[in-house]
Amino acid sequence: MKRARTPVTLLRIAIALLGLGIAALLYAFPLYWLVVTSLKTKSELFAATIHLLPHNATIEPYVSVLIDRGFWVLLKNSIIVCFFTVVVTIVVGLIITYPITRLAVPVRLRVGVLNWALSLRFLPPIAVVIPYFAIVRTLQIYDQPIALIGIYSLFNLPFAIWMLKGFLTEIPLELEDAAMVDGANRWTSFLRVLLPLAAPGIMAAGIIVFTFSWSEFLFALILTATPNAQTFPVGVQGLVTQFEIIWNDMAAAGVIAMAIPLALMVIARKYVVAGLTFGVIREK
Repeated sequence: MKRARTPVTLLRIAIALLGLGIAALLYAFPLYWLVVTSLKTKSELFAATIHLLPHNATIEPYVSVLIDRGFWVLLKNSIIVCFFTVVVTIVVGLIITYPITRLAVPVRLRVGVLNWALSLRFLPPIAVVIPYFAIVRTLQIYDQPIALIGIYSLFNLPFAIWMLKGFLTEIPLELEDAAMVDGANRWTSFLRVLLPLAAPGIMAAGIIVFTFSWSEFLFALILTATPNAQTFPVGVQGLVTQFEIIWNDMAAAGVIAMAIPLALMVIARKYVVAGLTFGVIREK
């Protein structure tokens, strides 16, 4: 027989729900206001009365941002840079994590590789942007997407290594051993046995790397100069001029910038949660 809840327990539940509601409101309202601002006309935007809903909703700011200002080129650059960053980071991450998780390597080497990966994130980007700028100019790849792809891959490699390490460690070695007993070589067992089983971890790592690369601003600002290589965040900051701040266009650009990584997170949220815990949480 279930025991009735005491008034103290009900009060605690009510306080917890109230706290969660306030937290949700504080988190969601700025996003809501961003979307609402992006749908307002300039006359309504600068009106004396503030409206929580646009009276005459319009997609003109989106047309202005993507077409009139040519931000669709920057959006294309961001997608290309982030996609190839994910490919390079995942491939290099698998090359590094496969030996330390599937082969009999010394413990000192395994720990050294993982510590080296963490050390790549110790320095803040602002501390290394000038040396990277000099290297990029020396290699004559300034204002080219390949420079951003290389640097984004380097900075996101630690996340990929630790995420992939967590997933690969949970896959039993006996599965690959059984495949090799049946005649498969190590490369075949990797492609046909390990890789399909590690697909959720690879997807989680790829989405997180894509999201981190998508929002990166400092290197994109320093290492690019023209729309041929500039990414979307660099274009958004250009909407703040010395004469005005184009609020509705900025809001529209913010919605566009938010939509792609948010859609990826929603589609693959269960894999992302597992990736953020380095494979500890598995789907039941």
